Order: sequence, then structure tokens, then C-alpha cells
Amino acid sequence: MRVRLSYTVEEEQVLREAAKILSLCGGDMQKIVNLFTAVQKELNPEGEVCNTALVLEMMEDFRRSMLAVDTRAAEVTHIVNGYESYRLQDGEALEVPELNETE
Repeated sequence: MRVRLSYTVEEEQVLREAAKILSLCGGDMQKIVNLFTAVQKELNPEGEVCNTALVLEMMEDFRRSMLAVDTRAAEVTHIVNGYESYRLQDGEALEVPELNETE
């Protein structure tokens, strides 16, 4: 079961804290890359029979890791949106640079 945690930080630390939270999924990101490579290798064996049971197990692990990363990304998005809403209420609009059509 997942539970929501809540804690406070100084206003100027919010984005730094969001970065720390996002960094918590670094291990899962590496695991995703490793599993991605391993599954592709297993599905294309050189002269051997594919171990489909292993592929299915790796795919399940791959999907769990992607869910963990997606959940963490959603949490950080929620934090940054909340921070931006707070700044807008305070009159400090976020300045977003406009992209040229060539970018």
C-alpha cells in the first residue's frame, strides 16, 4: 500500500527538494535501461532458443520499475506545479523562454 507523506521546507528549498525526490528513482532508471537491453538480447538469441519465461519475468520487473519512475515523476510534477501556483499568487510569475520554431 502506498501512503502520502508530507513535510515542510523553506520556500527557497522547494525546487532543490524536488530534485532530491526525483533523484530517488535513479536506480530504477538504470534498472529500466539494463532490463531493456537484456530483454532485447534474450528475444534475439544467437543460435539459441529464447527463454520466454525469463523474458516475461524481466518484462514484469521492467514495468514495475517504469511505474516507480512514473510515480516519482508525477510527484515531482505536483510539487513544481504547487510551487509555481504559490509563486504566481505571490506575484512572481515564472518566466519561460519562448522557443523558436527551429528549436
